[in-house]
Amino acid sequence: MPPSRPTVRCCRAVQQQLQASPDNVWITDGLLASAFERYCHVSRLTRRKSSSVPGPLENRRRLGKRRMAEMHMDGHSTLPPWAIEFPVDLSQWKWQPPTLRTSKDQRDDLQSRQSQSLLSRVYRWSVSEQQMKEEEVDRNGIENAPASTFDDRLSQARAAVAASTRNAIDSGYYDFIEGLQKELKLGALDPRAVDLAVSKFPESLTGTSADGETVSTAIELFLSAVVNGIASSKVLGPSEFDASFWNLVLNRTSQLRANDATILLFQTTLDAVPRPYLNDVHEGIIAAVQTLAVSQSTGRRRAADIGVALRELSSNNHGALLEGIELAVYQGSAVFEEEARQKLHFLWLQVLAHMPRVDSVYLFDACVRSKYFDRELPWHDDRDLSQLVLQQWTSRGYLGDYEAVTAFWDRESSRHASSSLAALVAGICEIEHDKPKHLRREHVWLIKNLMKLLSRFGRQDQLVVSMQRFAETRDSIPVMPFMRVASASHDYKTALKLRSILLSHEKKLESRIESRWHWTAWVPYIKSMIRDKSVTSRDIWWAVHCGDGKLKRYEAKRHELWIRRKALMEDMTMWFASSTNRSERSTFRDMSRCISWLRNNKVPLSNRSMAAIAKVATRELKRGEFGRTQRLLWLLDVIGQSKGPEQRALVARVLQRWRHANSELERKRCREAERVPDAERIRAAIMAPERSKW
Repeated sequence: MPPSRPTVRCCRAVQQQLQASPDNVWITDGLLASAFERYCHVSRLTRRKSSSVPGPLENRRRLGKRRMAEMHMDGHSTLPPWAIEFPVDLSQWKWQPPTLRTSKDQRDDLQSRQSQSLLSRVYRWSVSEQQMKEEEVDRNGIENAPASTFDDRLSQARAAVAASTRNAIDSGYYDFIEGLQKELKLGALDPRAVDLAVSKFPESLTGTSADGETVSTAIELFLSAVVNGIASSKVLGPSEFDASFWNLVLNRTSQLRANDATILLFQTTLDAVPRPYLNDVHEGIIAAVQTLAVSQSTGRRRAADIGVALRELSSNNHGALLEGIELAVYQGSAVFEEEARQKLHFLWLQVLAHMPRVDSVYLFDACVRSKYFDRELPWHDDRDLSQLVLQQWTSRGYLGDYEAVTAFWDRESSRHASSSLAALVAGICEIEHDKPKHLRREHVWLIKNLMKLLSRFGRQDQLVVSMQRFAETRDSIPVMPFMRVASASHDYKTALKLRSILLSHEKKLESRIESRWHWTAWVPYIKSMIRDKSVTSRDIWWAVHCGDGKLKRYEAKRHELWIRRKALMEDMTMWFASSTNRSERSTFRDMSRCISWLRNNKVPLSNRSMAAIAKVATRELKRGEFGRTQRLLWLLDVIGQSKGPEQRALVARVLQRWRHANSELERKRCREAERVPDAERIRAAIMAPERSKW
């Protein structure tokens, strides 16, 4: 069947989109035109070449140029707003029976009525303008209302508080608070009157006969209404009040009894304070934080709530303010006993940990200044330290699934407080390892952060001890946390200690060490391990070949890994040759193992490898000895395979002359030794020279 023409498809589309009800029997031309344009925009017709004639399919660039030309050529001024004919809403049109044909007089009357409707439109517009002006005048009248009206309402509110009981505040005071917040939101009050009310009204409530708790609640409601009204106002916003006003509000907040409502008021106030004012309201912030921190009546989340309120403060821009708060908290805690004072010191550290703009360096310095972790506690401080670090990681957004990590750490550390540091490391490793590969985060740098904090207290080995305790108390041991700690330490001794911990609990491991801890992770430690006499060759070669079978499965990385292994073997040849604290026999055996790997993998020996071989094989000759025949033959064999028989013969002649020269020197030393007097006679002469024949 041949394809239909575009016009036919257009008509069909219009018929499908227009579902006329039985009442609406007429379809206007405008409705048809809009339907056609809508169809042209959504159908496949727009994909073909646009039309060059005016209409719905006209090219857009041509349409824009044509309209710009028409606007340029049109010299008529635009009509006033009241003269513009607004489009008629035809969706509500209903059919009516046709009327008789009107006469000429009736048509004239219709035109006159239309002109009158235009005039009425203009009249309505002018009336609305007049009403707007009257409303503006009324509003200005409200704004410029005499201060005595506001003072009267303050007096009435004070009387309502005085008439309140201990269990309930008079309802008139709540009406005053609601009206005050609305007026501040509308900007109907003078800022000077509000400032005066904040400075005078709370003191006037204190002088009433009402209960102290009732007065504190009334003041808190008043300050909350002031802060919320100003914060929500688009007319009289927070920037319309100076820094002294906000400092006064914070000082009034510090005079209240600390509870959840007071902390919420403190948070709302700091959120409303403009950022440029933060350095000018030090006094109020310090006083409020001191009151909230030292109080014993607030909930368990006191540190988190204060930290959230201070979240805009940074250690770089507000260092003086943070130091002032710390000094005030420590001074306020001096009146308590030792245990309570230490808890308040730790609370301030928790506040810093909950502030996202305070970096780790400042937090670690604060820990050192507080001396909280200098106490001799067996395991309690480990839990506090790991909790502090976890809170800072969470506040700064370092953890992807912080809720799961926190739950894992809390569960493990509550069972055994001595393994809380290890539980923190295991939590961030295990939770992230369970995620898909493209969503995992490497947390080695977080463990570095933790180890840096431990080093500030001189407890570098505390994490390793916690890992050992973690392995002893767990029924199943994951390998990943131990590997991450070893990688973060950059110390081969720590890595070997963690490896020995895993090997001592090998039956409880969730997986084999080789499947997780590949030799590529040990490459940075090999040189230091070779130079350390206490590290055996067995441990070195275990690290070199750890996880070989696992890595051979990766076809894409096999060539890259082979290149890295080749470079490692060449470097190990040099490291073994230059090692002076290992025995010659062990050095020769380890270096020959490296050379055997290179020869078996058909890697040509470089000049530096040949020099290392010659250095080890000729050590006895350099000392003037005859030399080891087997080592020299092995050297000649390697040279013959690498450089050819001619080079081998040349080196053999040189070695032969060297050995002959050493033999001549040895015989000469022996002949000279025969001329030396007997050793016993020499000692006797030294001990008793008067009885000596010499």
